[in-house]
Order: sequence, then C-alpha cells, then structure tokens
Amino acid sequence: MRQLGRINLKIETFLRRSGFHLDDVRILVRNQIYLFFLGCALVVLFRLAPWAVAFGAGCALSTLNFWHLAKGLQSIVHNPDGAVAASLIRFYGRLALSGLALFGLIIWASLPLAALIAGLSTVIVNILFWGVFRFHRQKVKEA
Repeated sequence: MRQLGRINLKIETFLRRSGFHLDDVRILVRNQIYLFFLGCALVVLFRLAPWAVAFGAGCALSTLNFWHLAKGLQSIVHNPDGAVAASLIRFYGRLALSGLALFGLIIWASLPLAALIAGLSTVIVNILFWGVFRFHRQKVKEA
C-alpha cells in the first residue's frame, strides 16, 4: 500500500472511531484535516510570517468549525428527535466563539485579512474539489 493510502487509512480509522460513520462526510473531514496540516506547514516553513500565521489560524478555525458542524449534522441524520434545537444552540455558540476569535485575530493580533480569509475559505475549496471529483467519477447514463 502506498504511503498516502496508509495515511488515509489511519485518518479514516480515527474519524470512524470519532463518530464519522458516513463515507462522504469522513472524506470531507479527512481532506480538511490535510488542508489544516498544510496551513501548519506554511506557518513553520515561513517562520511565523504574519500572512502564514493568518492563513494557519484561518485554516484551524475553519477546520474546527467544519469538524463540529459535520459531526452535529451527522447526529441529526441518525437521531432526528429533538436534535434541531440542540444543533441550533451549538451552531450559534460556535458562531459567537468564531466571531470572538476573528475579532481577536484581526484587531488584537493585527493579522493580514486577506490571508485570514484565504485560510477560512479552505472549507469551500475542499467542498468544491470533493464535488468536482465525485461528479467526475459518477457514471452518466445516456438516453
């Protein structure tokens, strides 16, 4: 087995144990973890340059939010009774904490806004690539 295949297997085993039972959700979270490690590598590689720190912080924030969102939505699918109210409370709690974190990163740490936004948009890039590759692999039936 190739090295990347072994790493994928280890991460997916960890995610399955963490409660990610749906294959597509697990793939999305795994790829987001890879993007998080890319952000961390940029921070180390560029020796704490402000734009690298901003990108890494944006990656970390979006990965944490995506992790909890995916896990929460998956629990709604498996146990829909009364889960909507709890999900909304968790969502708004994460939104408030994310807002406070962004406020601190922008105002107090004075990190570059463009790099922070680029780090935050790694989730969107992840979902877009997942959708494109999933659509590409799908067999289309002709009439």
